[in-house]
Amino acid sequence: MPYKEKREIIIPARQVSSKALRMVGPMVATYLLAYALLWPDNLTLDAFRQAMPDNPLWILAILAGGIILHEGLHGITWALFCKKGFRSIHFGFMTKLLAPYCHCTEPLKLNRYIAGGLMPGIIMGILPAIYALAEGSMGWLLLGIFFTFAAGGDFAMMGLLRKLPPGSLVRDHPSELGCFVYEPLQ
Repeated sequence: MPYKEKREIIIPARQVSSKALRMVGPMVATYLLAYALLWPDNLTLDAFRQAMPDNPLWILAILAGGIILHEGLHGITWALFCKKGFRSIHFGFMTKLLAPYCHCTEPLKLNRYIAGGLMPGIIMGILPAIYALAEGSMGWLLLGIFFTFAAGGDFAMMGLLRKLPPGSLVRDHPSELGCFVYEPLQ
């Protein structure tokens, strides 16, 4: 299939936080509202205190493990769709965003790129929040909220791609929160 010349879609570092908040803010507000309606007796300061680990090292362990799992979910999902598998996946740290990253070097079909982009937010943010709503668990709600916020840049980026033509190819940007897009000629 012939493609148009590539174009770059990025979210500048100074705009990541505001764009991410616009995407995930309503999601988190929905979690909190639903939790308050379903479990009003569980939405207390005491329930919050009980949900927090006693040892601050547990919080650091959860954060460190969460970062590794978040980037790993991007990598695993994208690698499933790459011709070269994990040889096309690279991990690192983006100093200008002060954030770890997973980079896929192969162009992927739009829906596959979006799947890999959204996977950490779904697995680590949305699903724990749903579980929290089903069980009334403040701990799971806090995890869901935290990891939804952690995936805010991913949600914002994938939101920019949702209006692209379905036959588009997307190649991850090597040094920015963004990608290169190759749209099919019509």
